[in-house]
Amino acid sequence: MPFARNDATRFISPTKTPEYMAAGVPVVSTSIRDVVRPYGQQGLVRIADDVPAFVQACADAMAESGSERITQADAFLRQTSWDGTWSRIRLLLDDVLHRPDTRARQRAAVGMATI
Repeated sequence: MPFARNDATRFISPTKTPEYMAAGVPVVSTSIRDVVRPYGQQGLVRIADDVPAFVQACADAMAESGSERITQADAFLRQTSWDGTWSRIRLLLDDVLHRPDTRARQRAAVGMATI
């Protein structure tokens, strides 16, 4: 995944990463924040930012047997799901929406919208 590193990609979170991992293929990416953490840090994805390093990382990925990486990737992916992601987002939203200061701002916004 040779993403350019610029303002447009600064905060992307490529969903391709776990999809490729689930397919059992080795992944090489430029240092996109949400790929480096957690996938690169756990050794599930190779990270390279310049051409020689990227080419070498691809060569290394193609030469590996992959069984250990696949086992680690499968274990990691078993802990993730869209349902789990939604549950964590929902908890965060509920926490913010149920704070007294948030409710006051919501009431003020509704009141202002009717003026």
